[in-house]
Amino acid sequence: METDYFNLTAKDGAELKAIAWSSPDPKAVLCIVHGLGEHSGRYQHVAEFFVENNISVFAFDLRGHGKSEGKRGHTPSHEILLDDVEEILKAARAEYNDLPLFLYGHSFGGNIVANYTLIRNTNELSGAILSSSWLKAQIQPSALEFKVAKIINKIFPSFTQGSRFSSSMLTKDAACNDAYENDPLVHRKMSVRLGLESYDAGRWAIKNASRLKIPTLVWHGSEDEITSSEGSKQFAENAGSSASFKLWEGVKHEPHNDLEKEEVLNYLLEWILMTMKS
Repeated sequence: METDYFNLTAKDGAELKAIAWSSPDPKAVLCIVHGLGEHSGRYQHVAEFFVENNISVFAFDLRGHGKSEGKRGHTPSHEILLDDVEEILKAARAEYNDLPLFLYGHSFGGNIVANYTLIRNTNELSGAILSSSWLKAQIQPSALEFKVAKIINKIFPSFTQGSRFSSSMLTKDAACNDAYENDPLVHRKMSVRLGLESYDAGRWAIKNASRLKIPTLVWHGSEDEITSSEGSKQFAENAGSSASFKLWEGVKHEPHNDLEKEEVLNYLLEWILMTMKS
């Protein structure tokens, strides 16, 4: 497997770090958008699986994450995150302009990808995957917390606080959770602006899911304590025939990292292959 590290230059000039894992004989391309506080390197095993199955993979560190520029856990706006996704898609399309292209987003990345598919031009996309998407959180902020956050957002939008979850909520695999805890590129920060705009974007995506025009696989773990499986299910139902919903029984927040990851990745592979044939 050939691995290429490269830079993306965002519309506002921010430098984003990206990775391409190349198959010698690819039949499709998968672009990954990671979750809040993590980075693209945590998807190395996902990339290896797909490269072994003749699918090349692209990923990048979101601004304020991993090795990319930006204050940790902050974005100037949710809209600019959609611009950043366009940059990784352009990079993938420049390398493989004649192959089916799929966009995968996990958790916060799922929020971004859901909005991308509803707002931006998806003519070049063959399909999308929304994994444990942050469309609704399991624990909703109180009315007072919202009020305070909106005041802070007006005067100090990049103010950050630590997110409220433990690594044991990610998977049932203790080794995976320990690796997360000891990963120097992982953080638990979220700015007021990122939190408020992502909250609104998730609710908007659910309400407007009927705009979805490309095949989309929506999945969630039944034991997710971070993001709401009901939010994902509601999105899929509102999207109608464009979306299919899969609930992974007994799985926590990261299906691709949990003990069932082999079954999860094979399920995704079969879905991609089926979508390519339809």
